[in-house]
Amino acid sequence: MARFLDPSSIPLKRQSGGNIWATLVHITQGLTLVALLSIVMLFFLPVIQKTHHLTAENERLQVEIADAQNEQAQLNLETELMKNNPAYVEHIARDQLNMGKPGETIIRFDKYQTASNSP
Repeated sequence: MARFLDPSSIPLKRQSGGNIWATLVHITQGLTLVALLSIVMLFFLPVIQKTHHLTAENERLQVEIADAQNEQAQLNLETELMKNNPAYVEHIARDQLNMGKPGETIIRFDKYQTASNSP
């Protein structure tokens, strides 16, 4: 038992000066490690790409949801105004439906258009 714990019984590591096999073993180990890391990365690359794609899709959908919520709030406000405000209903009838009160003369102007420079 004492022989196993004796430091003098452990062989010293030889220096690789002039020993081509020791150098080739180190190079092979390094290349094997790089190859294994590359293979692992190839397995995770589709997962990383899908995660990136889903994150971008999530951001786009969040913007779309916010726009839809703003539009819904605007429509709710317009609905409440139409239910409770007769002046707003009259405004909508005059401007969007081209309606007027009996006996009124409606004068409507077209929107301003720029003149073309063609001869």
